[in-house]
Amino acid sequence: MNYDIVCYENNKFIYVKELRQKGLYHCFTTKDMDIGLKTTKDPNIVKLNLYKAYEFIGKRPTMLFNGLQVHGDNVMIVNSIYDGIENNIGRHFNDTDGLMTNKRGIGLITRFADCTPIIIYDPVNKVHANIHSGWRGTLKTIVRKAIDMMIENFSSIPTDLIAVLGPSIDKEDFEVEEDVYLMFEQKFSNISDFSAIKNTTKYLIDIKGINKQALIEKGLKQENVIDIDLSTYSTEFLHSYRRDKESYGLMGAITLI
Repeated sequence: MNYDIVCYENNKFIYVKELRQKGLYHCFTTKDMDIGLKTTKDPNIVKLNLYKAYEFIGKRPTMLFNGLQVHGDNVMIVNSIYDGIENNIGRHFNDTDGLMTNKRGIGLITRFADCTPIIIYDPVNKVHANIHSGWRGTLKTIVRKAIDMMIENFSSIPTDLIAVLGPSIDKEDFEVEEDVYLMFEQKFSNISDFSAIKNTTKYLIDIKGINKQALIEKGLKQENVIDIDLSTYSTEFLHSYRRDKESYGLMGAITLI
């Protein structure tokens, strides 16, 4: 499965055509719109940008859910449009970096600028998960937890699942100091496969590569793990926290059945 970058009504969106054909309405927004309430400081701008995204994907959610992301591993199941806490653009869960649901009409969104957004879809049981995995979430293996929850709660079979790893900072641009590197070394015995020494004080880590490995180790077919291989840091039309500093914005990964 390949991804497409589409210009729609003067905005760029990224999506996987075959995934849409299997029933998942979805997209990744880009730098020409900001989906962050904290970064725009204006819920009306966020609402307008979300409406543009809904027009692109071809469906508007009955209710949109997001997690107040804290770079943790908490994953919540949305069972009703009344779950969570009401906010200016829908509803949310505190301290949450992953959401999943099998309810039609319920939309899920992850916001990101350099962290890895991961969409997991079960086309058989019609379940979708929307995960935010930065380096802390990757260290806590949030994506493994999400798949375990899909198996336990929705009878998902890993070989049926399709995962899309959205744009994120790549190995060449994600540098850390020794304290962070040692955390990964203690957690992952093969960290040398996903890292490099940059200089005497800095290391480079392939966060997306670690997440890919986790998905395949949980039983997903390699051909069902789709990498949108765009680095947020080096791709001009994407937001990047590390590149843009205080002027950064947030993109959205939106899913809906």
